[in-house]
Amino acid sequence: MRHDTTPAWRLAFVTLAALAFGTVAAAAQDTETCRGHTGDMIAACTRVITSPSSTREQVGDAYINRGQHYYEIKEYDRAIEDFDRAIPLKPRWVEMAYGNRGNAYYAKGEDDKAIDSYDRAIAIDKNYSSALTARGLLYEKAGAIERAKADFEAALASHSTFADDQWAHDTARRHLDALASK
Repeated sequence: MRHDTTPAWRLAFVTLAALAFGTVAAAAQDTETCRGHTGDMIAACTRVITSPSSTREQVGDAYINRGQHYYEIKEYDRAIEDFDRAIPLKPRWVEMAYGNRGNAYYAKGEDDKAIDSYDRAIAIDKNYSSALTARGLLYEKAGAIERAKADFEAALASHSTFADDQWAHDTARRHLDALASK
């Protein structure tokens, strides 16, 4: 009769490896849910932010994504807090943290803070068309028509990597056309 000669440490290692793989898979799922538009996105982002295995980049991106999810449900102060937390982490899309923070300030009616945030986003990425368009809208609202036109023209000449590029171009074109008739 043959006895099992597998050392206990091998079984322990295999068990730990399986648990670690499960944790990695769960973390990857949280990252995808955090970035997406289905599931409990805010909770998934929070798990990425608080996970000791998350990198600085992942935490920064999760703050941006969670801030965007707060923005979408009109929790602007919480959104701004998350964008502010993302910025010092210098995630890959830090200009998005500034731009989205500008959007939250815009929604709150804090136009000067919104313009400052858009300025910072544009300083990082001169082709950030939605930040240019949004800042142009604020300049137009304030009566600074030449500055608004310059931003709308710059938005039309730029091509952002972000999904709202089409909105930026369509909005800039509409407002430039309307300003031309005044």
